[in-house]
Amino acid sequence: MFALDDATRFVRVLDLEVPWAHSWADMRPGKTDYDRRENYRKAAAGVVQTVPSSVLWWAFRITVSKIGRPLDVDNVAKTIIDAFCCRQIVKDGSAFTQLGLYSDDTFDHVRVLQVIGNRSSTVDSTRIEVFACVQD
Repeated sequence: MFALDDATRFVRVLDLEVPWAHSWADMRPGKTDYDRRENYRKAAAGVVQTVPSSVLWWAFRITVSKIGRPLDVDNVAKTIIDAFCCRQIVKDGSAFTQLGLYSDDTFDHVRVLQVIGNRSSTVDSTRIEVFACVQD
């Protein structure tokens, strides 16, 4: 287990909460993976912190709450991780190139993923925390 809040090892570069909870592979207009990636990028654009110069690899902690229909917790992370991947940003033709944190979403770059799912009785929400590992 990784202690992502250990400031000697990790720098939190994004702490973002959005008022929705999604998984991937919805093909309805306005709800496609592309739309969702762009929505995450748009929300993160004003919140992302300065990225340290010596990042070894990346870690995500995602906390999602959902009302109503069930949500597959294992599908929540895909569009979020892809939203900050340089390769996917270029492929999408996104204007948010400054949000590319890692060149690809493989284990070489993103090593830790923690997804926490909760049932909510009031609102949908997703909290996205992205950490840069600066010391192994």
